[in-house]
Amino acid sequence: MNLSKIYLYSKNLEPGGPFGDRESGFETLAEQILEVGDVNEAIRNLVQDGFSGEDDRPVGGLNDIAKSSEEERRFLLEKYSTDQIQDENLRGELESYKFFGLEPLTSNTAKEVLSRLHRLDRLDGSIKEAMRTGQLENIDLDDVEDLIGSLARTQLEEILRMINALEEAGYLLKNRDRFKLGPKAVREIAQDAMREIFSQMKKGNLGAHDTFKKGDWGDLTGQTIPYEFGQSFEINLQKSLFNTVVRQGSSIPLKMQSQDLEVNEHEHLTQSATVLMLDQSRSMGMYGTFTAAKKVALALYWLVQTKFPRDKLFVVGFSDYGMTIDGKDLPESTWNHWVAGTNMHHGLILSRQLLARQNVANKQILMVTDGEPTAHMEGGQAYFSYPPTPRTLEQTLKEVKRCTREGIVINTFMLEMNYFLMEFMDEMAKINKGRSFYTKPDQLGKYMLVDYLEGRKRKV
Repeated sequence: MNLSKIYLYSKNLEPGGPFGDRESGFETLAEQILEVGDVNEAIRNLVQDGFSGEDDRPVGGLNDIAKSSEEERRFLLEKYSTDQIQDENLRGELESYKFFGLEPLTSNTAKEVLSRLHRLDRLDGSIKEAMRTGQLENIDLDDVEDLIGSLARTQLEEILRMINALEEAGYLLKNRDRFKLGPKAVREIAQDAMREIFSQMKKGNLGAHDTFKKGDWGDLTGQTIPYEFGQSFEINLQKSLFNTVVRQGSSIPLKMQSQDLEVNEHEHLTQSATVLMLDQSRSMGMYGTFTAAKKVALALYWLVQTKFPRDKLFVVGFSDYGMTIDGKDLPESTWNHWVAGTNMHHGLILSRQLLARQNVANKQILMVTDGEPTAHMEGGQAYFSYPPTPRTLEQTLKEVKRCTREGIVINTFMLEMNYFLMEFMDEMAKINKGRSFYTKPDQLGKYMLVDYLEGRKRKV
């Protein structure tokens, strides 16, 4: 794992150290969380492998320290010989370490060397436990410094300070020996995902918007409204100047103030309810597409939270079974490592049930998948078969028909192009009249977010 460019600021750190700001530091850790789907595993990787600071100076982790400990042990064993030790008890203890050097040990030197080897054994045990848990608190830093050197101690202290600073900033919440993501962390990950996707788009795709604030997305109504902080700064100069003259008179120069500003009003777009169906089948992870799909889900989640708060967005993951995923849990969602199956049927059932409860004009399902359905529900149980059985295809298409009767549009984003999937998508389109897109994982966000925004313009 390459945790490059972690920047961190803490009031306890000296200026000019290896860190910058905490927000940037969390971005790098967040990338690992998205990949592995578990904040504690990401922190264990950080603790084991270390990272690079702002100046590209490497900060080693436990793997480096374990290697240094082994080198210190090998140095002692290669240097000394136990041939001249007369004390049988002492000789017995020493022989368990298999010395093969040339310099004879005296009794006093042997006791010192033996003590050092015992301390290295204890340190190795605490390092192995820290690698397993990701917790550094039980490692004796004095022993690290004495046995391996001050640099090793400094490296561990920097890792500890980074994790503690992220706790203090609210990114990480600790419960006993485990971490979970705080609301600030979820917000940061989602914001980064949205920035990444929108940065890939040509400005013309979304009306040249660089910021994503409330009130600047619908068509112009021809009216103006008073400017409020946080709105797009699309000032109507004529109305703003008029307000300034009314307030201060016509004397020159005009001194415009914030209360004089008015912005162009945009129409309110149609409220909508959307289910994002996210394929979590094994192939999504095996071929590296799930992380890209999850970033899009996070970006859409954040767009709705901040831009269209009256909209409803649900996420349904599906592999062998379908399941709802809360927005705050998206960063740590992952693909199904163990059980095969793409149960699109169950995912559609859950999506239709969620949308049935929403009294809105537009209802849609945005489905991301890399394969045709290979499982369906029978009597509450999932049945898997590859190649898919006619029964699986039939049941899935029946659910598409139910969605269609309830006015739900299904748009599908395919991350793989094969004959079986394309044929199935054609059958879906005949029933539902929704659209299908084939896109590479790194282009998925552009297509899906534009499709979501375009879908909101439909008047029902």
